[in-house]
Amino acid sequence: MVTFGKNNEPHSRPMTNYNDNPYATMWFPTYTNTRKVTDLKKNPKTLILFPDKEKRHFYEIEGHVSFASEEVVDEKWVWWYLYWHPEQENMFWFDPSTMHVDKTIIDVHPVSVKTISMKDVDYIHETYETIIPKEMGTQSID
Repeated sequence: MVTFGKNNEPHSRPMTNYNDNPYATMWFPTYTNTRKVTDLKKNPKTLILFPDKEKRHFYEIEGHVSFASEEVVDEKWVWWYLYWHPEQENMFWFDPSTMHVDKTIIDVHPVSVKTISMKDVDYIHETYETIIPKEMGTQSID
């Protein structure tokens, strides 16, 4: 996820997302006291970059951000948390409504989507699958 700071400088970071459809609203669980949330509240435009299932192309999605309601956050946070910690599902003390009170969910509503072919990529960093296109240029996200 790429956010843009006060001088429109880009800030990127890896994020967890489970949506299969790059053309639909995507959601990302996070905490409210993060730089990305601060950036997105000031400028709700974002870029999302990820590979297709066959890793022949990358999707680059420009999106507009909103934040989920508290009710939706509680519901999705439980699913997300239990995905990473399934052993805690039957714990008697597990109360998702009070867990991580500073939690939020970033909803990204796609505005435009383009694909980048692997043949147009010079470098891929395997850890985060970061890519550097052959033709580097700046893009306006007005």
